[in-house]
Amino acid sequence: MKPVRPLEPVPVPPDAPAHLREALAAARTDLARAYLALARHYRDHSLAAALPLAQGALEAALSAEAPGATVEVLAGLSFIEVAQGRQEAAFEHLALALDLAHQHDLRHLESQVRNARAVARLTAGDAVGARRDLLDAQALAQAAGDLVDLAYTYVNLAFLENVTGQHEEALHQLNLLEELLPGLPEEATRQTMRLYLHENRALTYLNLARQARERGRPEAEAEARARTHAAIQAVRGGLALQPAGLIALTTETHAARLALLEGDLDQAQRHAEASLDHHTQLGQQVYLEAYLVMAEVSAARGHFGQAHAHYRAALDSARQQGRHRETQEILRAMARLHEQQGNFPAALATYRDALERAQHALDRLAHIEQRNADLSRELRQARAEASTWQDSVRRAETQARQDPLTGLLNRRGLQDSLAQFQEGTGPLLLALFDIDDFKSVNDHHSHAVGDAALQAVAAHLSALIPPGSLLARYGGEEFLLVVPDMPPRQAPALVEHLRQAVEGHDWATLPGELTLTVSAGYALIEDRHAEALRAGLEQADEHLYRAKRAGRNQVHPPL
Repeated sequence: MKPVRPLEPVPVPPDAPAHLREALAAARTDLARAYLALARHYRDHSLAAALPLAQGALEAALSAEAPGATVEVLAGLSFIEVAQGRQEAAFEHLALALDLAHQHDLRHLESQVRNARAVARLTAGDAVGARRDLLDAQALAQAAGDLVDLAYTYVNLAFLENVTGQHEEALHQLNLLEELLPGLPEEATRQTMRLYLHENRALTYLNLARQARERGRPEAEAEARARTHAAIQAVRGGLALQPAGLIALTTETHAARLALLEGDLDQAQRHAEASLDHHTQLGQQVYLEAYLVMAEVSAARGHFGQAHAHYRAALDSARQQGRHRETQEILRAMARLHEQQGNFPAALATYRDALERAQHALDRLAHIEQRNADLSRELRQARAEASTWQDSVRRAETQARQDPLTGLLNRRGLQDSLAQFQEGTGPLLLALFDIDDFKSVNDHHSHAVGDAALQAVAAHLSALIPPGSLLARYGGEEFLLVVPDMPPRQAPALVEHLRQAVEGHDWATLPGELTLTVSAGYALIEDRHAEALRAGLEQADEHLYRAKRAGRNQVHPPL
């Protein structure tokens, strides 16, 4: 066996549980799983802390030449990425995990990878693909005799059945999970699964109670509400023994909706606010329920402006992540709220928006399948060019973060790199540069000339940006510059300097005697959390649009 190469230690949060700290300190050849255990802990408490621990686990697994641990880490990393709304990165890591499992004949690990991919698919709106993955995971776990993976499959199948309206089938999956609990190998695992069991039962009985009310069946509704109360109490008892932020968040939303059913608006408000507090503390994006339940409670209290604001927050998050199923559900809820207010033109416009986005949902699912096929090809290429399987994983990771044409960061690489700035406090400059009239370059010359122009502009901007900043290819002919700790008074001059540098550069090396210019829009943000970054990017994009409308080859806001 080759010696394990030295690793840079990953900082461990000071509030990490003692037993996980001790396991990490005692780890010699299995640092990867020790870091992964910490990452899984923080997945339910602080996603910002979980991600670097999972990334440290991946590097430890690669350095230890442990393909099995690498597969497990990639699956665990994908869960964290899905919870952060980074579905593209999650799919890439899951494709890599499946490829490694096949390459090293690790059939016993395929179940957890397919479980993870089912969650990613469902979050992206692909219920059919999620069900296919879960049934495969179930068969694989049963064949391998892996009760833990089988338990996770039952949890995920129950959630899927609730999402698709099959509530009785969800209860069946949860009953199978309950039968499995005594056979699980460790008490900590049994406690975790009990939390999932009770929380999913609370969701299922709540759905049955709402369904019974819609059908005018008061006795069935009363029974389902009583069972919801009991399940919520069971979750709270479990959380007292084993805190879990995501489960606490969803449990508060169930309690708020139950209180709404029972007409207790004050209680509903308290639970909804508690859910939103968990959402904010976790920094997660996968569960939009905190926004939605706040909207429902606000509407029930007649605070329609607040309800629309909460729906809009949920809608912005869903659209940003490309989650078209949730986008349509939120639009329908907003349309019903407009109807409730008697604003029928707004309701009609919102329904039309939902219909238009149905096609986007189909396009998104087709993109997911195409991306999976592309990933398989890229992974085969990485293996062919690599000297070891670890090198092939690292090459695949680099390719996933890098734009192949310009060598700059792509959106995935940008998203990963922006995380390093979220802990800072100084102003952050976000500047978008767009090559003017780029379509005519492709139309009048060729796409090869257009590619050469993109490469040349990327190289020229890269040579001029301040040290410590990021430059990414943001889309087509757009580039995004991110500069940390930017003095506000210097920001306009920097962006203008870069615009002038492109305008004044000698582009004689390009075919066709081209002259290239760029338009730019920028924004400065003080707060660096995810919502502020998203708002800053939207503002920079709006300013770029104004620069283009004003005649191109200029900066907005101007000096």
